[in-house]
Amino acid sequence: MSDWKPVIGLEVHAEMQTQSKMFSACPVVDSVTAPPNSAVDPVSLGLPGTLPVINAQAMDFGMMVGLALHCEIPPVNQFARKSYFYPDLPKGYQISQYDRPLAINGWLEIELPDGTRKQVRIRRAHMEEDTGKLTHVGNGSLVDYNRAGVPLLEIVSEPDIFSAEEAEAYAHKLRAILRYLGVNNGDMSRGILRFEANVSVLHVDDTEYRTRTEIKNLNSIRNMVKAIEYEVKRQIRLYEKGDTVKQATLGWDEAGQKIVIQRVKERADEYRYFPEPDLPLIEVSRAWVERVQALIPELPDAKRQRFMTAFGLSDYDAAQLVDEKSIADYYEGVLATGADAKAAANWI
Repeated sequence: MSDWKPVIGLEVHAEMQTQSKMFSACPVVDSVTAPPNSAVDPVSLGLPGTLPVINAQAMDFGMMVGLALHCEIPPVNQFARKSYFYPDLPKGYQISQYDRPLAINGWLEIELPDGTRKQVRIRRAHMEEDTGKLTHVGNGSLVDYNRAGVPLLEIVSEPDIFSAEEAEAYAHKLRAILRYLGVNNGDMSRGILRFEANVSVLHVDDTEYRTRTEIKNLNSIRNMVKAIEYEVKRQIRLYEKGDTVKQATLGWDEAGQKIVIQRVKERADEYRYFPEPDLPLIEVSRAWVERVQALIPELPDAKRQRFMTAFGLSDYDAAQLVDEKSIADYYEGVLATGADAKAAANWI
């Protein structure tokens, strides 16, 4: 087992908390509590003759995340059609971004339980529309398009994560940043934030990466950790028996606590990406970037350092307080009444 090392990249899908959908004025509703198909319109249903219009606030929110992750914002980005046929997308394609994403080449610093820190590179962050939701009943499926067209930011890391523990630290840190920015509430149980893990293993004698699998739609960080640990062990067992790992899309069976194979993994060229003909190139001015940069609030790392410097808190106490923005805000509210900083931290 010590001759093997996990190699993990994470794809994070974060719904942007706008009032309307990505390409229309259709309102965004709670896809869990709202009546099915109560927030749909001709654009999200893909009816003939409809034309998309870009949600400017969603673009601002996506750029905020990119800047918070130290990404470069290219001067031009572009939407593309990702073609595939599945009931959750009635028009037969998804409007996404491919070779011209909103943000590129960023990084996120994570801290492990032993106190060590490392940077995980961010390959890209791109805007797209979310899909509808399928509920499988008996031999059929029910389709709810309330979620179809909701603005979605996909954040893709490089394969810089080498354990389930590191993946957990990355997920917690990214979730906290999204919540601090106010662009996503971090609710994984409702699918507002979703993680997908690309997993492979590397032998000490390997000179190149091996086949990876993708574990999709993980609905909690705890389940993500379990799924990664299970998949790493599964791949190592296969290789040590002389078998191979097939590139596939996997799911996590929470009831059975095991990985299930959903389908053979598609290649990018099978999606037949091409520029979205109904939307123009998006030119990003320096003024736009500076305006969005000014919207970014104090983020967890900066707040943690300030709590240590200004209030004399230990690194541990400061880290605990800033983990949730609501707790950090409450702490500062208590201090505003004249309370002692260390006593208030211990009490909270």
